[in-house]
Amino acid sequence: MSSMAYSLYLFTRGEGPLKTSQDLIHQLEVFAAEGLKLTSSVQAFSKQLKDDDKLMLLLEINKLIPLCHQLQTVTKTSLQNKVFLKVDKCITKTRSMMALLVQLLSLCYKLLKKLQMENNGWISVTNKDSMDGKI
Repeated sequence: MSSMAYSLYLFTRGEGPLKTSQDLIHQLEVFAAEGLKLTSSVQAFSKQLKDDDKLMLLLEINKLIPLCHQLQTVTKTSLQNKVFLKVDKCITKTRSMMALLVQLLSLCYKLLKKLQMENNGWISVTNKDSMDGKI
């Protein structure tokens, strides 16, 4: 995704591998599909979390899914003779997705670190108890 995002940025500056509006539209279709794949991965990760953390993460995922679907819809919508309008709508949706992705990935990172700390603490207690002959 970080590459569909950089290509998009370059396109808005008239640079990079995306030369036509159709190139951009295709790249955004891929970007939306990758966003949906990411939500599936994050949902799988959420199953490892405790209730409050899981709920917080699922709320963020539930914001991203409709944005991905909206972007897919906009890329497939025919706007005859209004290519600029279509590109503008796509860029606006993508901007919203990127802002949400920053929040979502930041939250995932924090929750992963928290989960690792909790698991390491549990492992340390289990190892200490087994050393004391309690397990």
